[in-house]
Amino acid sequence: MLDERPTKTMRTESGPKPVTTKEFLQTSVAEGPFSVLDSAMRNGIRVFIQSRFNKSLVATVVAFDKHFNLVLRDVVELTMVNNEQKERSIRNMFLRGGSVVFIVKLPQNAA
Repeated sequence: MLDERPTKTMRTESGPKPVTTKEFLQTSVAEGPFSVLDSAMRNGIRVFIQSRFNKSLVATVVAFDKHFNLVLRDVVELTMVNNEQKERSIRNMFLRGGSVVFIVKLPQNAA
């Protein structure tokens, strides 16, 4: 009888090339819901951020992550205290994503 030992065959990978984490993050940020925030950051466009506890911010985004943690520059904080709007300027700020309600990219001609 012939030799009936199993023979090894090598499989070649013909599927898609594995995507690296860096490539995945670049494509998901560029095409997904973070694309507006990413374009504002890359082009230096100011954003309006509504946060919890009646605080609003107008700032330039320096960095962000998937949890909406934000590093902001040239921040103007607007608060309502006793039906009076108060404003203060902050040079640099880290805003935790849990306090972000929504973010809107402002028109470029808005200050």
